[in-house]
Amino acid sequence: MTTPARFKPITKDRWFYDQYEYSLGFWLDEVNCLRELSHEHVDQVIQRRQEWREIAQQRWNQGQRQHSILGRRFQPITEQTVADLHELTQHLLTAVGQFKLVVTVNQAHVYTNDLALISQLQAMPALKYQTLSQAVITRARETVQLQRPRHAWRTYLRHIKITREQKQHLISFLQGQHTQVRLAPSLISWMDQPYLRTQDYFFVDHDSPAWSTMLALVQPGVIRKTLAIVTAK
Repeated sequence: MTTPARFKPITKDRWFYDQYEYSLGFWLDEVNCLRELSHEHVDQVIQRRQEWREIAQQRWNQGQRQHSILGRRFQPITEQTVADLHELTQHLLTAVGQFKLVVTVNQAHVYTNDLALISQLQAMPALKYQTLSQAVITRARETVQLQRPRHAWRTYLRHIKITREQKQHLISFLQGQHTQVRLAPSLISWMDQPYLRTQDYFFVDHDSPAWSTMLALVQPGVIRKTLAIVTAK
């Protein structure tokens, strides 16, 4: 089957989750109810959420807003939302091809090699802000491509929370290495901000694979992965 041109190519060193070529992203209220894929689970989670929100709404109305899970943009769970969740659940339960569903609050991605499944889901009016992606393998595994690389290796940080003292030690180490490494702009910005959580898109480019060992000694557990840098053709 020919891949439709509307898929956005995502250059990678492997398929999505090392298995799937295509991805459909979308917005659907309460879609994280589908962490377990069954109609019974959807109903159970929706019932619990409705009960919690009724209590929270009462507290909000009584002025107890510091004890409420609600915000000013609170939206009730409608019958249509529940029906949409069940329709999506049924599509996925009856899918012929393999897939992986990843949900975060009201957003979701379905990864699959089954273009027929993607077409079925696209036809659901309830799935808003749809995005289509196709993994395109353009480099060897465990590598990152740059047009004009200045270093040989890229180390990505892990998303962790550290103490203020640990952050200061990390900053001091990186600043002391500034002539030998290249820091991600987002990492440089984070160094001047009060936040204590590193992000998994922070990276450091360096010349020796042994450099990451020093980083691990300064802040254990902060390294997510180290990739070889190759020149883009």
